[in-house]
Amino acid sequence: MNTKGKYNPSIPREMYLYFVTYSDKGAPSFEKFAKSKGITTEKLLSFRSRKRFAEAFEECRRIRHDLLVDGALTRTFDPSFVKFLLGDEDGTEGESDIRVSVEVI
Repeated sequence: MNTKGKYNPSIPREMYLYFVTYSDKGAPSFEKFAKSKGITTEKLLSFRSRKRFAEAFEECRRIRHDLLVDGALTRTFDPSFVKFLLGDEDGTEGESDIRVSVEVI
């Protein structure tokens, strides 16, 4: 990836390898991968319009999902927090909308 954040055809494979080999504490995320490439999460997510990237994105989302579930089952991660994270079904933690409704009586 160059410093301007233009799409590079090697990004899907690099992202996949990042997710399957992630060994730091916690879980891999699209934010962490974007930061490792020197781009914003928004820029990374803009690449989803490209077929190869979209396919890699979905696979990485499934890898992350499985890792979080396994971590919750073994209590490596807090199960309640994992449930919160997985509540955003599209897996793009950087794009989640949280809506709060307040009813005044």
